[in-house]
Amino acid sequence: MELSKNTKLIVLLVAALLIVCAVLLNGAVAEQSPYRAAVEELTARGYTLSEDDLFDVGRFEDSTIAEVLAGQELSQAVEAGIAGGFPSDVNARGSINMLLLTMENQDIITIFLRDGKIELCFVQRLDDSAVRPLS
Repeated sequence: MELSKNTKLIVLLVAALLIVCAVLLNGAVAEQSPYRAAVEELTARGYTLSEDDLFDVGRFEDSTIAEVLAGQELSQAVEAGIAGGFPSDVNARGSINMLLLTMENQDIITIFLRDGKIELCFVQRLDDSAVRPLS
């Protein structure tokens, strides 16, 4: 079956329109990502990652980091967070997201977002209980 010139042109225009819509939709979805700020911050500090590398432990509405980690000693984590340049206010209330990122060297970066921005972030090795600041 042979297509006329007009039919071929219409098919090509529709295909081009679909490609443009897909590119625009992809950009809009990336802009709305809840982890974009965390990825940008870690990338600015020299880490190579994408949002797919982050493990979402959970979201806690109208909560604090101290409430999420009730019963845990947080002083080392707060010190490491402050040394890494993060606010590290474990009593600040908001929408809390806890994220984990495992690095190639088996370090685990723990990230707490409060209202979409990093509030507390520190590094811990799997075989060690000490926490370190994000470099």
